Formats: sequence, C-alpha cells, structure tokens
Amino acid sequence: MAQLRHTPVPKGEAARHLLQAALFVPFYLALDLASYIQPLGPFNITPWNPGPALAIVWMMRAGLATAPVVLAATFFADHVIRDVPGDFGITLLTALTLTGGYALMAAALRALLPGDPVLRTLRSLTTLIIVVVAGTAAIGAAFLSVLALAGLLGTELLLTGWLRFWIGDVVGILVTAPLLLVATDSVRRSELAQLLRRAESYLQAGLIVVMLWLILAGLERDPSQGFFLLFPPLIWIALRNGLAGALIAAAIVQLGIVIAFHQQAEPNLPIIELQALVATLTLTGLYLGVMVDERRQTMERLNQSLHLAAAGEMAGAITHEVSQPLTALASYSRSAKLLIEAGRGDPELASLVDKILAESLRASQVVRRLREFFRSGAMKLSPMTSPELLDMAARIGAEVTEGAGVSLSTSGDRDLPPVSVDPLQIELVLRNLIGNAVDSLEGHAPGHGHIRIEVRRDGAQRLRIVVADNGPGIPAATRERLFRPFVSGKPGGMGLGLAVSRAIAEAHGGVLDVQSTSHGEFHLVLPIEPGHG
Repeated sequence: MAQLRHTPVPKGEAARHLLQAALFVPFYLALDLASYIQPLGPFNITPWNPGPALAIVWMMRAGLATAPVVLAATFFADHVIRDVPGDFGITLLTALTLTGGYALMAAALRALLPGDPVLRTLRSLTTLIIVVVAGTAAIGAAFLSVLALAGLLGTELLLTGWLRFWIGDVVGILVTAPLLLVATDSVRRSELAQLLRRAESYLQAGLIVVMLWLILAGLERDPSQGFFLLFPPLIWIALRNGLAGALIAAAIVQLGIVIAFHQQAEPNLPIIELQALVATLTLTGLYLGVMVDERRQTMERLNQSLHLAAAGEMAGAITHEVSQPLTALASYSRSAKLLIEAGRGDPELASLVDKILAESLRASQVVRRLREFFRSGAMKLSPMTSPELLDMAARIGAEVTEGAGVSLSTSGDRDLPPVSVDPLQIELVLRNLIGNAVDSLEGHAPGHGHIRIEVRRDGAQRLRIVVADNGPGIPAATRERLFRPFVSGKPGGMGLGLAVSRAIAEAHGGVLDVQSTSHGEFHLVLPIEPGHG
C-alpha cells in the first residue's frame, strides 16, 4: 500500500536566495569590469553594459525582493570599478535610480510575458525589445538628470552621455538578457546542449570568428564598413538553429569586439558605431531565430493535431465498442446488489459490488467525456483548490501504487488560489503521470521506489504540479518525441496517454512538460482561476 504523507513545502527558499545572491554579486562585478571600455565623463559611462541584463533577468525570475542585492552590487561597482566622484549620498542616489529603473523593467516584463518568458513568439520578442529600448532611454535620462542637478556633469555632456548610456544598455541587455532567459529554462537549455553536440555548430562559430578577425584586423580598414560580412553567417546560423543559434552567434560577435578593445594599447576602434551595428545584427538574428522556432512549433502542432484527430477517431470507435459492455456491467452490478439486499446472496459481497458499480460508472463517464473532448474540446470547468488537488493526487497514488512496493508523498502550500479545471480530465492526466512513474520504477527493489507530488505557485497567475520519481529518468532522445501520439516507450503501449494529457493541459490554457533531470519528472502548469491572482 502506498505510504501517503502530507509534508510542508521544503524550507530551502532562504538558502536558495542567499546562494543566488552570493553568485549574482561577483558575476555582476565581473561583467561590469569586462565592459569597462572607453568610459565617458567623470561618471565613466560606457558603451556596453551587460550587467543590467543580469539584474533584470534575476528580478524577473526570483522576484523584486532581490532588488536590495542589485542595489548593493550597483553601488559597489561604481566605487570599486568605475571609481566615480561624488559623496556617498550622490552615489547611493544614482544606484537607487538605476536599480529602481531596472526593477520597473523586470516588473513590466513579468507582467507582459507571464506565459512566455523565454521568447518563443515574435510578440514576446517585440515586447522585450520595446521595454528595453523605452526603459533604458528613460533610465539614462533619469540617471544623467541626477548628476546634472548635483552639478557633477556639465550640460555639454548631457546628450552625448545619454546617447552612450542608452546604446550601452540597449546592446548589453539585448545581447545578454535573451541568452540568460534561455539558459534559465530547462527546455531551452536542452536546445542549447543539442546545439553544442553538433559538428556543424562549431563550423558556424568558426566562420563567425574568421569574419570578426577580417573586420577588426585583417582588412585594415574601418571595421564598421566591413560589418556586413557578419550577416550571411548569422542568417545561416539562425535559419538552421533558430533562436538558440542566433543568441550564440550574437554573443560570439560581442565577445570578439570586447576582446579586440581590451587588447588595444591605444583604443582607436569606433566603439559607438560598432555597438550600434551589434544591436542591428542582434535584432536581425533574434527575429530570424524566433521566426524559425515559431515555424517549427507550428509544424509540430499541426502534426500533433493530425495525430490527435486520428486518436479522436479511434476514441470514438473505442467508445462505441466499450460503452455497451460498461453499461451491461453497471446493470449486472445493480442486479447483484438488489439480490443481496433481498437475502439471495452473501451480504459481504455488497461493498465489493458497490465498488464495481462505482468504477464502471466512472469508466463510462471518462470514456464519454473523452469523446466529447476530442470532438468539440468540451470541458466542464469548476474551481479546484490546492488541498483538493493534493487529495486527488493522494487518492490516485494509493490506487495506482497498491501492491507495487512504491511509496508516495504529497506536499505543497494548501492556501494557494484555486485553478479552473475539468476535475475528471485533470484526474486522467494525474493518473497517467503517476502510472508512468510507477512503470519507471519496476526495476527498483520493493520499498525503494518513491514518487513525489508537489503543488506550488508558478508566477503570479499559475500553479505548478510536479510528479517526480527516483527512477532512471528519460533519455534525451526519448524526451524529444515523448508527447507524440502513437509513440510509446512501453511494450504494448498505444502511445496516447501523454499526448492526450498534453492536449488536455493545453486546452486548459496550461502546459505539460518533461524535465531534463537524472530522474523522471513531469510538470503540469495550470492557470489560476480569474480573479484570484
């Protein structure tokens, strides 16, 4: 029998945030040091600033509670690396201005990209660009206004300083932030890992490096005049590899330019012109990469729809064949119960007959509702709380793991907002996921297999249900085709369980994904009921 226990959410949040802070500060300072090129004016405004990208992405991912650490890092960088003039109060005021501006940008991106923080669509990419371009322009104006009002910056440097600040932040954020967003997403990370395993990727990177050398040194002319040489390899990379390839190409270009500037004894390269060209190159690559990814996703969804349509036809046929035996089973169960109640049978069988009747009715309902779902996408939505989700998972786990020698634990915050779901369909998804976890633990010794189910908040408007086991995990090659209909990793399996489960999740406005971990782990994300955010 499954060992069921409700445990609180793991209390490692504070330690995790402290670790992130301990990593953030040195990385931020390292980026600020690497970008300290051709500073302008007494406050050393530079034309490339990747540090804000790190701050914005961290605040997007971890929340605005991280802003004090960002403020401390900004303040420290101004003193240690940029050696800015002015007293403690002015430095603190400028650091507050920068941190507040970047926090507002992070909050805007969290609000505008709640379902796509990893740039899977042209709309999300355009939103990022608009927020970055407008936000950095406003932050630059506010920063320089503080300096001017304090009498630390002459009016003759205001326009030049603002332009350099703006270009520096725009280029730094647009080159660095998308790469960081992709690197912090498990699915996108797997795309980058696949890219690094391909020999073609190294050929493409080598071509970018050769073109950079020609532009910066080999042609012995103004580098900005030869910058067009980078566009053909970038287009090739983006068309072949999508956003992941475009990001790596843009990062190589930016890194090459920075190295070239640091190696100059007397800097004479046109940094502002080159950085403006880097911004143009980056935008071209990002848009091409996202367009390629969107096309692939559209083709995948089309194939998925065609397979699910076939599965729907099969479900209709199965429903027709199964409905009659299920109806007969329910009728026989009722008849048996009547006979027992009339004293013509063993009274001890009554509870067993009740179970048979309940299960046959439930099976009939599942089959009927699945047919309705495939035909019209029909759902019967109702609010469902996190305790109800946890109790449902515990009940299903007890049924599925009975006799399997597998333990199961559930955990989560029981005060989360409700989700709007079709309970029967969500039960089907959880039954599939828990059943698959039990199957993956077949090789474990009895009592050593364990399944963990967790419900937690995922951003402002979603809940995340985690179903994980301590089995051997799912190979990368299998993960890529796991949700395709009629593809099964189990002998005799039809390959419809996960495909149908993902279709149900997406019909609810949610997501069902497998994680790239050493053990089996699936995440079901569902939207919170409107009005309960």
